[in-house]
Amino acid sequence: MNKRLFTFGCSFTKWSWPTWNDYIGLSFDEYYNFACGGADNKNILYRLLQADKNYKFTSDDCVMVMFSSFNRMSYVDKHHYIKNIGDIIDHNIKAHPMGKTYNFETAVYDSCIAIQSIESILKSKNVKYEFLQSMKHNFYHEDFKARADIKKNLDYCLDLFKYPVMENWVYENCDFDKEKIIWKNKGEDGHPPMKHHFDYVKEFFPQYITDKVIEYYNINQEKFTDESGMKQEKIYRVLKKEFFKNEKIIII
Repeated sequence: MNKRLFTFGCSFTKWSWPTWNDYIGLSFDEYYNFACGGADNKNILYRLLQADKNYKFTSDDCVMVMFSSFNRMSYVDKHHYIKNIGDIIDHNIKAHPMGKTYNFETAVYDSCIAIQSIESILKSKNVKYEFLQSMKHNFYHEDFKARADIKKNLDYCLDLFKYPVMENWVYENCDFDKEKIIWKNKGEDGHPPMKHHFDYVKEFFPQYITDKVIEYYNINQEKFTDESGMKQEKIYRVLKKEFFKNEKIIII
């Protein structure tokens, strides 16, 4: 067994069913997932800093970060809570005072700072790490052309990603339109189902596909319900807690 795995990301790394990191986590003694739905890359940096403060990363640890699209932002509300409000084209951000002036150029700038900061932190501690992407960096902004300093930093950051963007890979290698989840109470879910997460790990991190992982995947498939996202999430959380406990793996 490996020692500790720390994972970070958006909803592609923490959703209503097992995501890619859950399967990998079964090969470690301790598995900590700090992902948050709707997170921008600045929030991912913040969560990594908090994890390092509390758990003290060492050279024996492994950190895996699945960065989100660059077109997101987070902010602190009037009650001093951190809010992730998703893509900067959404109506919820356009209605927010910050959203009226926050543009994609600034979002790219913020993401580049976050990604390079995380790289520097992990390198300084000799931590083993992998950088992944959930969605393409220019989601909704395909025509964006970076220039000057932003281009240099963007090119540097994109070169850090050695694996295909997960969402792109799913559309290219899976029948997402047929296999996506349709909730009975709410309509379709835009996230890759657990099979696609399993297949992604199998393709790019096959060393982590063990009999234990296959068993965990099959149990979750058997217990899955499309009645509602809330009900499915409760099932997933119970199964995860029980399975990892039986394997004597510490999780949060």
